[in-house]
Amino acid sequence: MSAGDVLAVVAATVVTMLVAVLAATLVALTRTLRELRATADALHDEAIPLLDAARAAVVEAEIEVDRVDRLVTSAERVSGAVDGASRLAARTFRSPVVKAMAFGTGVSRATQRLRDGEPPTPAARRRRRKRRAGTLRSTTDGQGINPKAAKPKAS
Repeated sequence: MSAGDVLAVVAATVVTMLVAVLAATLVALTRTLRELRATADALHDEAIPLLDAARAAVVEAEIEVDRVDRLVTSAERVSGAVDGASRLAARTFRSPVVKAMAFGTGVSRATQRLRDGEPPTPAARRRRRKRRAGTLRSTTDGQGINPKAAKPKAS
């Protein structure tokens, strides 16, 4: 055997081994691809019902959100109506109640004066007395003090 023949045998052996490794690799790859296909089919079989259930849940949630939106809108309308009604009631009753309270206070004061034996004074005289004392509302600062009549004390 010559050196060329030995090289040919070695080359043939190396090529045969490479082919064997390549064939083993292809067999392993085929097995892996089959397992991958089986896993993908199982995933598909399980995912479709899950996606259908999720879709149904989203539709139900959308219906509930619309229902809650309608409820909130109705509550806002009712709140506005109640607010308007309470304002109207306050405006309607405020003036008569204030007048009734003022009348009651006047009657109470008159009764007190009659009990104490004071003679009734005309309204004009009462106003003059209040102006001099600095307690008339139109000339006071809201606390019964006339700012024009009040003078600061010199120290």
